[in-house]
Amino acid sequence: MTTPHPINQTLLHLLDNQQDRTRFALEDLTPEAFTRAPGPPGSPGGDCHSIQQIGKHLIVLRGFQLMLLGSQLAKDMPETAAASLEELTTKLEKATALVRRAIEEHDPDDWHAQPTEPRDDGPWNDLPTLLRVIRPINDFTNHLGAIRALRRIFGNPAEQTQ
Repeated sequence: MTTPHPINQTLLHLLDNQQDRTRFALEDLTPEAFTRAPGPPGSPGGDCHSIQQIGKHLIVLRGFQLMLLGSQLAKDMPETAAASLEELTTKLEKATALVRRAIEEHDPDDWHAQPTEPRDDGPWNDLPTLLRVIRPINDFTNHLGAIRALRRIFGNPAEQTQ
């Protein structure tokens, strides 16, 4: 097996880090903290007002990463709704495995290539692939921090940090 291109390898390391952070953020989460929202409907936070909703957004971000990579694996993404922490964890693992495979298979010559025409109707469609993919990676990590903050607010802090 050949060594992945340095950009592919770096993105895979970021994905590994996010997997660890996700596991730590959700470890020993109580069912009450999973579904609880810190305020009434319409409170700040939009759709990410509970850990359950943030989890749904994390799955959406994985699908968005696949779309930005132009991967056909996007068709295999799980549904975003998760009624339980176990269901969310399973779906996130599947979605992350798809992103991993897409990164491993991505053409290294495409990371910095400036598109000659927009790739799709989505955001940042005129940017090189690497710049497009970095944004949802950052958003994913920020949402993991929000899970940890909500856990502290709910009296169910995560034990491990990274």
